[in-house]
Amino acid sequence: MKANSEMTLAQGPRYWRDQWCAKDAVIASLEFTNVAADKDFPSVVVPSDFLPSGATVVAVNLILKWRKMMEDSGAENYINAASKTIRTKVSTGAWGTDDIVAMTFTNGMWKVAASSTEGGDVLISTTDIKTVVTGVAATYNFRSEQTNGTDALVMLGDGMTLYDVETGIRVIYTL
Repeated sequence: MKANSEMTLAQGPRYWRDQWCAKDAVIASLEFTNVAADKDFPSVVVPSDFLPSGATVVAVNLILKWRKMMEDSGAENYINAASKTIRTKVSTGAWGTDDIVAMTFTNGMWKVAASSTEGGDVLISTTDIKTVVTGVAATYNFRSEQTNGTDALVMLGDGMTLYDVETGIRVIYTL
């Protein structure tokens, strides 16, 4: 433990700041089925004055939030494959070329009983995306990408809908 404490002291304190998608970018409903397909999540716009002068970005993580989810296939439903992802890129980049994995889901996540509604949740990814999302002035896109990435979210049943879907980024930095 002493080595970790010394390393933390040598690097100085870490700070974090969240930037969310714009209110008008929130997606009212986003449906997933048993067929993997491209699904766009709200983009996050980072203003030029987002970080204080002299900040050094240590890590950036995707935040995913939804108000409720509804299962409408008539059977228990969940993510039906391991290593399904949401990817990110700068808005000027291309999917399949300039994107990286931002959040990975495991088989069985988002488990919901047949024909039921569950409350929402907030997930903060442990995947560091600072190689693409630098925390400086830009727009960042998020997508469950099947066309180029072949790792889009897919459900066991034919219908799972997330409501009031928001994305954000958490930027961890030092001064």
